Amino acid sequence: MKNSLVQSFRQIQQKDIIWSDRYLSKTLFHAGFWVRKRLDVAIASHAKLAHGVLLDVGCGAKPYEKIFEPYVEHYFGLEYSPESGYRGNNADFCGDAAALPLADESVDTILCTEVLEHLSNPEKTIAEFARVLRPSGTVITTAPFVYPIHDAQDFFRYSPDGLAAIMQRHGLTIDKVKPLSGTAVTLAAMINLYWYEIGFMWTKWLYPVGLVLRPALWLICFVVNVLGGIFEFILPSQHLSFNHITIAKKS
Repeated sequence: MKNSLVQSFRQIQQKDIIWSDRYLSKTLFHAGFWVRKRLDVAIASHAKLAHGVLLDVGCGAKPYEKIFEPYVEHYFGLEYSPESGYRGNNADFCGDAAALPLADESVDTILCTEVLEHLSNPEKTIAEFARVLRPSGTVITTAPFVYPIHDAQDFFRYSPDGLAAIMQRHGLTIDKVKPLSGTAVTLAAMINLYWYEIGFMWTKWLYPVGLVLRPALWLICFVVNVLGGIFEFILPSQHLSFNHITIAKKS
């Protein structure tokens, strides 16, 4: 009886986390609002750089497919296995990003967002990107710099020039490296992710307390997020971005 109650409680908790990620993350009441917002805006604003055949490496549920459809001839996604991805995936085929099952110069655009930190051999992966890209092909990547460990397979963080340096070693030309947040927004996101997400969503003994206090907790998240946005404007600093978008091309 006790085990079944614990299992039911955990299912409720997981459904709550999924609901929060899916719907609340689009509002300032969510701990990860700035992260989701800045990533989505960055990808959407650079989608026009894509062309031809696009490979989405670590595609997950393909959240950006509709954004890129107007610019590409074909969009297909890769995942490591049928089971991989935060909540499963809609991959067209499976394989290792460090040994892509594709011919040389067979794709025009590579999208790789929030994946490179989970790959144990990013150097070889970037080499594979360069191999399968056609001349004038484009790589669009995002990768975290200041962000909590969020997976059992979470190996690396990338400074503004770190990922660019790897790409240059493999013959790719860097077009842009852009931070997705200033220091204030990063600190706001990290504070909220720590005390609210880790504390009142993921920590089992605090989760029931979080259910009772949920409206007050949402309000605190809102205030911290707003203050982060205000201070990013009045005291600009990009020394501590949570993430960067890096755009590169193959000559």
